[in-house]
Amino acid sequence: MKIKADKLKAAAVEILRACGESRDGAEVAAASMVKADARGITTHGTHLLVPVYDRVQANQLPLPTTVTLVEEKGATVIIDGGDGLGAVAGSRAVETAVKKAKQFGVAAALVRNTNNVGSLACYTEAAAAQGMIAFMCCNAASAMSPWGGAEAWMGTNPIAIAIYTGGDTMFSADMASSVAARGKIRKAARNGQAIPADWAIDAEGNATTDPVAALKGCLLPMGGPKGSALALAADIIAGMLSGAAYAVNLKSFHTPCGSTGVGAALTVINIENFMPLGKFAGLIQGYIADMKALKKAAGQTEIFLPGEIEQRREKKAAVEGVDLDEGAVEELRGLLEKTYSRITLE
Repeated sequence: MKIKADKLKAAAVEILRACGESRDGAEVAAASMVKADARGITTHGTHLLVPVYDRVQANQLPLPTTVTLVEEKGATVIIDGGDGLGAVAGSRAVETAVKKAKQFGVAAALVRNTNNVGSLACYTEAAAAQGMIAFMCCNAASAMSPWGGAEAWMGTNPIAIAIYTGGDTMFSADMASSVAARGKIRKAARNGQAIPADWAIDAEGNATTDPVAALKGCLLPMGGPKGSALALAADIIAGMLSGAAYAVNLKSFHTPCGSTGVGAALTVINIENFMPLGKFAGLIQGYIADMKALKKAAGQTEIFLPGEIEQRREKKAAVEGVDLDEGAVEELRGLLEKTYSRITLE
């Protein structure tokens, strides 16, 4: 069903407030979730309210989120997320990194002791919109084996890049380092659906189309050894270097079994330190136009900029409403009932 974006956000804010988050923190986290839902990335959307609620009930998510700057040295900063909502820590990283990039030209913010940060594009795009180029990665609970292995070691550790374009559409790539995000496999398991055979292996190292078996085994890296290398690098930078947990020491946010220990790393480049922003915007707009004018492959009607399809979905959802399946809507209704909310999703 379709739910108006503002109503969906209001419901998310109310649930988060009932869980103990501050008004500002709830607004930031809810906006991140609704943005993901609006783009069709429902694994990083309001579905995350379920583990948030479960962790709060298990006294394993201290809210309101308290974010602190642990150490600042010139263009770098280490941020402690207080084991709270990842979106709040991620938002603080963007705010701090952009401010430093305007001063130094380049800045890096590492985050430790946080939880699931959702879709990384929310943060890289927020930075890029301010005339920046932003790179971000984070780590997650072990679910993928290094190339050639059959035992989980690192997470699906996503990587995102966003580039200011001066236009309505932003260059925005956001991808897991696995063939498919673990959240998609969880969703398939919830819905009793099979998964493609190249997504994962079972506990014995065999290819599987059973999402339950896949969750007990390992996900496969995108591009084989290339994706494996990216996942390992993200784990080392976002986890080890930041002082967060890494490799098998991370715990899943979806199960209340202790602090997750998630880390994230954001690097921001201020375009104006290298070229006038208007000149760069003109160059990249020409670049995009030339790219789109290329001959199309058979069966294709358009060449898309990375993230363009998702951005179009978000704009459409702002007008027509956010598409959520009945299961997701029922989850939200259940949480609204548990938190004694008067909001309805009709």
